Amino acid sequence: MGLTVVILIAAFWVAFPFLKPVAWAVILTVAEWPLYRRALDRRPNRRGTIAVGFALGTALFFLVPLSIGAAALVEESQAGLDWLKHIGQSGMAMPPWLPDLPLIGGRASRYWQAHLARAQSVDDLLAIVSTGSVLTWTQAIGMEIVRKSATVAITAISLASLLWHGEVLVREGRQIAIRIFGTFGGDFLTKLAGAVRATVTGTILVSFCEGALIGVGYAIAGVPQPILFAAFTIALALIPFGAWAAFGLASLILIAGGNAPQGVALFLFGAMVMTIGDNVIQPTVVGRAVKLPFLLAMIGAFGGLAAMGLIGLFIGPVVMAALLLVWQHWLLPAPSGQSIPNAQA
Repeated sequence: MGLTVVILIAAFWVAFPFLKPVAWAVILTVAEWPLYRRALDRRPNRRGTIAVGFALGTALFFLVPLSIGAAALVEESQAGLDWLKHIGQSGMAMPPWLPDLPLIGGRASRYWQAHLARAQSVDDLLAIVSTGSVLTWTQAIGMEIVRKSATVAITAISLASLLWHGEVLVREGRQIAIRIFGTFGGDFLTKLAGAVRATVTGTILVSFCEGALIGVGYAIAGVPQPILFAAFTIALALIPFGAWAAFGLASLILIAGGNAPQGVALFLFGAMVMTIGDNVIQPTVVGRAVKLPFLLAMIGAFGGLAAMGLIGLFIGPVVMAALLLVWQHWLLPAPSGQSIPNAQA
């Protein structure tokens, strides 16, 4: 037993740099397993080809939006620099509705005239923005994209391997769980796999639908670059309250541009979509596998995000689901012949 522990610790130490990509691969394998099995049933002699195809398709699903977002970011960065140069030369015109705001309109308009309407004041505020700093920022973004692309590549390789050998891994994992925990171990793995599949599928599906619907609102309201905003909204919808920041920013852009009714309507529409999606649709989809109470779901999502980053959004709720499964197991009636001692006051 001691040798087993030592080997496990050594293996963990060696594999530590690859834990996140492999964890992503495990989650994606569980989520894609039913589709993979259907494809394998139709082409049983193409196991390796189907596994590689699923891995490449998954990689493209992440890399293509990442590349489009990077290209759009570079383009918008240049447009942003041109805009900053323009307002640095001529100042920033005050929105006509600003003085009419209740309580703060007069003070806000005086501040705008003093600090933003004059070219010299704007130039002072933007003195920290230079070509060198923008170049450094762009290079940092480029390096981050390269690192994310490498992570996606490692995840895709791991995903192909896990799908290829999935049946053997499932069988051996079930045997080990039963040997250690008894019959509960096998049932626990089955239910946990269902929880992972429901969490991943429900989260991604609901996030995509929410972002797409709000994207339609962007196009109707006249938000600049609505497709790019929609893509960012879909990505941020994976994070609790992330999409609210996206359509909230779009609403502020519309209001600052003199389109206050469209901005307010967009915010209300986005709030309605997110409220229904997060509080009605997603719990229904995820709850088919494990009925996770709201408190555990919230702790799992936010705690996982804080501890592990984006992958924690999927691992956190699964850990809470595992805790709930163990709790429910211990609440089962004791076997015949055994009694549960009464708590002493």
